[in-house]
Amino acid sequence: MVNPAERLAELDGILMERLLEEGLLGELPEAYRLVPLPLDEPEVAAKALAWAREAPNPEGWPLVYALFLEGRPVRLLLPGREVEVTPRAA
Repeated sequence: MVNPAERLAELDGILMERLLEEGLLGELPEAYRLVPLPLDEPEVAAKALAWAREAPNPEGWPLVYALFLEGRPVRLLLPGREVEVTPRAA
């Protein structure tokens, strides 16, 4: 059984690596709260959405949703726009 918290931390690392490789870090807001959403891992996605909804956000930082398929980031949902993350060749 997958530990959702561990999986979310793993996805965060995968995303940051891809954004560095693709030169997309500049697309992110200066301050934000990342919500990794693995579309094919419903239990983990539910945990991420619950955290995004329930965790205090006194700074009012915008949420950035990172959509994943098969463990790979495919799209960022930023405030007011979307950014495609180019799939890495297998």
